[in-house]
Amino acid sequence: MVTTLPIKVAKALLARGPQPFDAHCSACHGRTGLGNGMVVQRGFAQPPSFHEQRLRDAPPGHFFNVIKSGYGAMYSYAGRVEPADRWAIVAYIRALQLSRHAALDDVPPNERTKLESTVQ
Repeated sequence: MVTTLPIKVAKALLARGPQPFDAHCSACHGRTGLGNGMVVQRGFAQPPSFHEQRLRDAPPGHFFNVIKSGYGAMYSYAGRVEPADRWAIVAYIRALQLSRHAALDDVPPNERTKLESTVQ
């Protein structure tokens, strides 16, 4: 099981991730990864939230393998999502997880000032 992303996490990779995520994952998992996508709202079984502790603790290879092979009610996306896009999705899932559990102290001081000036 791959425990770290085997590719460089750069701005381009993170910018790419939302596109295949929205195209292939958001219908079930929702745009924020809560597991409340459109098909769930129409009665399909709800997948787990990516924000559950067990999935926050899961290694990147877990998500890659689930996309490739399927898991539970989710079928394989191996024929629909190329490996490079699988890693982009995994990086995006990590970004979603981090953003949901971020603290103000995680924001660099110069960016924090910008944030604080917009909240009034």
